[in-house]
Formats: sequence, structure tokens, C-alpha cells
Amino acid sequence: MLKQIRNAGRIVVGSVCIVLGVIGILLPLVPGTPFLLVAAFCFSTLES
Repeated sequence: MLKQIRNAGRIVVGSVCIVLGVIGILLPLVPGTPFLLVAAFCFSTLES
């Protein structure tokens, strides 16, 4: 049960970071790379 909640939280945080990363790529004032790195970390640590 706790693993499912943790995975859901990582999916939500990873998805938000992807959106912010894409916005950061398009807008010059917002850094996009750190958000994409956090998203990659969130998705890489998902447990099955």
C-alpha cells in the first residue's frame, strides 16, 4: 500500500517536472534542465 502511494507521488512530481521542463525550454528565463533531471530521477526510481 505504501509503495503504491509512493509510486503515485513520484508519477505526479515527475509529470509536473516534465511540464515545467518543457516550459523552461521554450521560455528563456526558466531553466528547463533541472526540472527534466528531477523528472528522470522520479521515473527511474519507480518500483514495480
